[in-house]
Amino acid sequence: MTQTRRAGVLMPVSSFEGTLGIGDFGSSAYTWIQNLAKTNATIWQILPLNPVGYGNSPYQTYSSFAGDEIYISIEKLYATLQLEFDQEPVFGKRVNFGAVRTLKTAYLRNAFQHFKKDASYDAFLEVAVTWLDEYVTFIALKKLNDNASWTEWKVMKVSESELEYERFVQYVFYMQWMDLKKYANDLGIRVVGDIPIYLGHDSAEVYHHRDQFLLNRDGTPAWVAGVPPDYFSTEGQLWGNPIYDWKAMAHNDYALWADRLRWNQEMFDVIRIDHFRAFDTYWIIPGESETARIGEWKIGPRNHFFDAMYRQIENLELVVEDLGDLRPEVLELRDDYDLMGMKIIQFNLNPHELEANALVDSNILVYTGTHDNQTMAGWTDELTIKKYKEITKNLKDLGHDYPSLWQQVASYTLSLNANWAILPIQDLMGLDNEARINEPGTIGSPNWEWKLDLNTDLTDAFQFLATLVTAFDRVVD
Repeated sequence: MTQTRRAGVLMPVSSFEGTLGIGDFGSSAYTWIQNLAKTNATIWQILPLNPVGYGNSPYQTYSSFAGDEIYISIEKLYATLQLEFDQEPVFGKRVNFGAVRTLKTAYLRNAFQHFKKDASYDAFLEVAVTWLDEYVTFIALKKLNDNASWTEWKVMKVSESELEYERFVQYVFYMQWMDLKKYANDLGIRVVGDIPIYLGHDSAEVYHHRDQFLLNRDGTPAWVAGVPPDYFSTEGQLWGNPIYDWKAMAHNDYALWADRLRWNQEMFDVIRIDHFRAFDTYWIIPGESETARIGEWKIGPRNHFFDAMYRQIENLELVVEDLGDLRPEVLELRDDYDLMGMKIIQFNLNPHELEANALVDSNILVYTGTHDNQTMAGWTDELTIKKYKEITKNLKDLGHDYPSLWQQVASYTLSLNANWAILPIQDLMGLDNEARINEPGTIGSPNWEWKLDLNTDLTDAFQFLATLVTAFDRVVD
């Protein structure tokens, strides 16, 4: 991984202002990128853009390749097709996913009737050949079966026109995203994508590649993913994703994973993979279990997997989530491939941790927090007065003298030796936990719903970031 010092912002696409109830690839995204570039920040990290399923989580999706139609800018599409668009803007501080999908689908269906294939469409079909037909078949059948899980489908024949519509949606998504990514790249900003290690059971990949997962004869998961009980959770975390059949995957050189990473490399400049430890050791839970307490550790594919990936994919840049209580072999695996790890400063502000942070390796990405954490302002609001004063004094003694503790932590984070430092947009704005993106272990509202409202003033936030980028030598020439 590059040794250049950089700074950036974690900003989900869905959290832009947007004009139809959700952030998308429209004008607000371009304006935001332009303003980010003016700060000399050079990283924009996003959350997965795949079609969200249960609970609207971008980490439980119907595909790890396809894009979600909710991020398509209808205004841009209609302008391209020279169609009239007279929808009244829909704003607010929360995303109503159901309403957004219904609204955008109606416009997409109409646009499809006026769409004429061209050379760019044919080029897209070629670049997406490894996954497109599998996905459009899956999603068309799913819709035909009232969105039931694939193990419950009754109707198995879908019209060619529906398949063509789904291809059209993916084409529009791809073209708009690549335009936006190019705009960011042209301004010197690298886009960090995000993929979960596990796939959702109700996904095109599991449906079409059942032999690559540990499933029962009826297609249900024999074993599911999660993590055992720990300091943070007495019940552990039961994620419910099916477990890979790593032995079966090894027989074809992990082709599904290679295709997945290769596609994400097409879409992003750098890929962050969560729960990296599962490549070393992973927790499996009986498929019928209602808790993560009962399970067992299994040895992962380790170097055999990564050797295969780097042999098949050139210039693959990965950031890996290596947080938590890990055995030494996990870190050895990370270092075998010079992978950039992570550190969350919100968890490391005690006196002895401040000393350890000063010695942090350069090949690491530091955050104040991520989408799974409280906002810094929300976290500081819950500190005892004694603890608040202690951290404030310690950071001030280190040269981070700001009126608010969340500002001190942001300054401290960018000051560290880590080559990359990323701040969630909420931690640049000083927003409380009303702006939190997700609370692990909970499903549904208000998770994933937070967004900027119309005319949100980010002037102070961007100025604060610009000051930190310059002060801590994170300007990239």
